Amino acid sequence: MYQILMIGGIFAIMYFMVIRPQKKRQQELSLMRENLATGDEVVTIGGIIGKVTLVTDEEFTLITANQTEMVFRKTAVAIVTPKDQPAIADANAVDDVQDDGIREEDTEIKD
Repeated sequence: MYQILMIGGIFAIMYFMVIRPQKKRQQELSLMRENLATGDEVVTIGGIIGKVTLVTDEEFTLITANQTEMVFRKTAVAIVTPKDQPAIADANAVDDVQDDGIREEDTEIKD
């Protein structure tokens, strides 16, 4: 009897710590993708950032910073940023990039 209670307890712990949060996250993602609208700024699962210009049932069109239009499936959306908050505040704000220590002359091919 004690072994059955232990197995049940382990299952309950697994349910509340793993399964339930994952289901909640999937529901949130599904709702976010269903509510995708023109004008939303999104980040795709591939890291592409842009503004939504057209939304259909299964796909949406994204325009990037260099005015390139791309068509994606709604499942490619990773993050939708609020309309009043840009996906990236300022492209020039990335000043903390560290130098990798490789000089350009070290990368030249020499015969």
